[in-house]
Amino acid sequence: MGTRLRDNSNRPKPLTLVLGLSLAERIVCTFQKDLGVRRFLVVVGYEAETVKAHFHDICAGRGVKVEFAEAEHWSLGNGASALAAKGLTGDSPFFLAMSDHLFDPEIGKMLIRHKPADGQACLAVDGNKNGNFDFDDVTRVKMKKGCIIEIAKSLDDWDAADTGLFLSTPGIFDGLERAAAKGLNGLSDGMRELARDKRAIAVDVTGHGWLDVDTPEALREAESRLLRTERGKTSDGPVSRLINRPISRWLTGFLVRTAITPNQISLVSWLLSVIAALTFTLDGYAALAVGGAIAQLASIIDGCDGEIARLKRMESEFGGWFDAVLDRYADAFLLFGLLWHTLPAPGDPTVLAIGFAAIVGAFMNSYTADKYDGLMARKLSGRRHFRLGRDVRVLVIFIGALLNQPLLILIVIATLTNAEVLRRIVLCRQATTS
Repeated sequence: MGTRLRDNSNRPKPLTLVLGLSLAERIVCTFQKDLGVRRFLVVVGYEAETVKAHFHDICAGRGVKVEFAEAEHWSLGNGASALAAKGLTGDSPFFLAMSDHLFDPEIGKMLIRHKPADGQACLAVDGNKNGNFDFDDVTRVKMKKGCIIEIAKSLDDWDAADTGLFLSTPGIFDGLERAAAKGLNGLSDGMRELARDKRAIAVDVTGHGWLDVDTPEALREAESRLLRTERGKTSDGPVSRLINRPISRWLTGFLVRTAITPNQISLVSWLLSVIAALTFTLDGYAALAVGGAIAQLASIIDGCDGEIARLKRMESEFGGWFDAVLDRYADAFLLFGLLWHTLPAPGDPTVLAIGFAAIVGAFMNSYTADKYDGLMARKLSGRRHFRLGRDVRVLVIFIGALLNQPLLILIVIATLTNAEVLRRIVLCRQATTS
């Protein structure tokens, strides 16, 4: 019923919003996008029709299948709810997850690597007793040689915490039925029965994050963790990483709770760049300085689209491509606006050449980025690598505009971008010929 988490909307617990997505949708997305799950079986009890409608909409929008099982005796405990799925899961192992638990996808991958044998149930356990979980509410697990020997909230002697994520065979229903025959209706009761036959397996996932979101404090912690773990892309340049991301993450904390989409944010960033470019075409230092500030603001906001896409699990190939296209137009407008501001009448061929070199260098910098990023990703196994990209160019524009040095901006950008392209050519040649 989620009475501890109730807000003014009185929505059922799985519908509780966490940075713009419900708990239910976050769990579905984790299983679908990170673990490849395509079929979901949702056990409902309290507010069943509301919960069913929500899951149906989520799964339809995400392109996965969903079925429902109604737990007649859901109020007795989560074991009684899980038992309602008996006969509906098929013979293969399946994940069993709580609707109010968020977890690092690596936990699911570790469970897959410890695939349960026939009749077994694997439970992910966290051995960090100083972890961020509620000690008064956490289910405690005692283990021996990889098997669970005792599980309960009241254990004084225990080794790890129950994360609430299982990979099980239908054998778990045997344990739940045996426990129910004794009047015990919790998942822990069913696992305790399996433990008697050494069929309850513990998979140590210590070091990987998870959280039981059942109080307002836990909800705030969940949102804080999600924002902290949103560190941008491995291809982020130094300016994005050290200056833009801290600000864009702060903005994202507000925007992610709204209905605005990543593509809409990309358009806003592009429009700000166009405004900056038009401002550059005006005479005087004030226009140059204001244009530079708007350009830097656009660069910061440009980071929000990807952050929101990742936080709301809205990543798409089109979104990334669309953002890249708008960035190229923005680069052209900004540099052309600076060239217009710098160019003396009737025109200086030296300034034109410098402006041309800056524009070509910026475009070649972007054109070679995919090949370079792909190469470095393979060499460094996804770790961050040095990258001089658009974030640096826009910061140069901003600082140069404040210093009233439009020609120097073009010279620096022309030099840096073309030198970076040459550096990438050398690195890629070395990598492909070695």
